[in-house]
Amino acid sequence: MNQTQSYAIVTGSSQGLGRAIAEECAGRGLGLILIALPGTGLPEVSEVIRLIYGVPVEIWEADLTERDVPGRLAEWISERNLHIELLVNNAGTGYNSRFRDSSLKENDATIELNVLALVRLTYLLLPRIVESRGRILNVASLAAYFPMPYMPVYSPSKSFVVNFSLALREELRDSDVEVSVLCPNGIRTNQSCRVRIDAQGLAGRLTCLYPDEVARYAVKQLLRGRAVIVPGWINRILQVVGRIVPRSLVF
Repeated sequence: MNQTQSYAIVTGSSQGLGRAIAEECAGRGLGLILIALPGTGLPEVSEVIRLIYGVPVEIWEADLTERDVPGRLAEWISERNLHIELLVNNAGTGYNSRFRDSSLKENDATIELNVLALVRLTYLLLPRIVESRGRILNVASLAAYFPMPYMPVYSPSKSFVVNFSLALREELRDSDVEVSVLCPNGIRTNQSCRVRIDAQGLAGRLTCLYPDEVARYAVKQLLRGRAVIVPGWINRILQVVGRIVPRSLVF
């Protein structure tokens, strides 16, 4: 492999926001290491990106909640001495129901992927990112700023991502590594997401964006060194509201 080529690692990159971020990175000349679950169309996505953008694309079809996967990926990158310019922790999951109607499996999976897998991958790849003076983009959600009934585990998991990202950014202040956290509102990706957004009526239509819009804004702000990235001006107002308004007024 070309050792002068810089790479972006993007998790959850077979569709939606992850794919859009991958394409945005490829358009800027970065090679890609794409990670997604088996059977989600990752080989086809990688081939399309390779043909359109002319950049090297490697794929890992794996479940990041399997504890050995981040370690195996880190070893693979180290063996090839790849220059990692950017790590995008985008993979995430959640469910929409009352907590008492949920399953332990759903709750465990949300915490395992949204929190533990993100921490493991960041920890294992951080030495190489520091060496490359690269960047980290963690994908949280605007839900991080609000207690969310019917999403009682997802929302706190994204609050963790925000606080973890900002703490790590401060720790790395003198290392030339920048950490940013992306907090989008609704994104029109798959059918279930579109249905939930449409069910919100006018509010959903005003605050939602398409994956390519979020990806374009996110990468632009990342390169400017923005700590917290919130796409959409209405969403930025909501973020401020979520931070300063008393909880008793939120509900």
